[in-house]
Amino acid sequence: MTQSFDAPAVVGRWRPGWLSLLMAGSLLALLATAAVPAINLNSSLSLAAWAVSASGGFVGTPVVLVLGVAWLTFTGGFAGRRRSTALALLASLVGVLAAQAWINERVVKPAFGTARPHIRELANLGVIRSVEAFYLMDTKGKRTEELGHLFNTEPAASRIPDLHPLVRAHWLAKTGHAFPSGHTLATVTLATVFTVLSSRFGGRPHWMTWLFLPWSVLVGWSRHLLRVHSTTDICGGGLAGMILGLLIAWMLLQWLERRSVETGH
Repeated sequence: MTQSFDAPAVVGRWRPGWLSLLMAGSLLALLATAAVPAINLNSSLSLAAWAVSASGGFVGTPVVLVLGVAWLTFTGGFAGRRRSTALALLASLVGVLAAQAWINERVVKPAFGTARPHIRELANLGVIRSVEAFYLMDTKGKRTEELGHLFNTEPAASRIPDLHPLVRAHWLAKTGHAFPSGHTLATVTLATVFTVLSSRFGGRPHWMTWLFLPWSVLVGWSRHLLRVHSTTDICGGGLAGMILGLLIAWMLLQWLERRSVETGH
């Protein structure tokens, strides 16, 4: 008989111990960036770091979100009309990530007022007058415009580190405040939600459940390697992302299991 209800059926065994170990290990891995030496930013490694960073940016994160929701709802223990469940999850997570990004960029980062590492480096090299003067410009657009002018004007231009063109463009674009890392916050939040939901509803193949958090850790590492975030920035984003991710996952679990009760399954 074909079932026609929307609710998920909880399958698999809940593994809070493994999840706790994975989350703790992820935080330790982010903390380990403090011991990583600076890399050549015009190298294949810097290009790889840029690509990983892009996977957790404004284009990459939505792609991972859509693919993750599709994988979870269409291979996991969801019975009936999976499409409606997928759309509901997608809408919920899009709303959460959008609100999170807005609050982080407009409220949290300005409140902490932490300078980005590459801005401090440019000040030390004499490219910009000082970190304090740079951040006195009241918008990111003005800072990016000023930095672009300096990057193409002597003597400042000759003092810039050797940068791959994509890394150079990234340095020019990232002129806001640093703490906490938005890339790390968003990807760890999303990874935590997917890890918790998949461990409950059994996405297949099941080993994919344990890939989301390592991906988010790599994104955090890439932000550090590109020198646009410090270890403190990415650890702060990672810790906040795990807390928010657990809260969101708990709320989604309550909603999904309540639907199951309401439909009598």
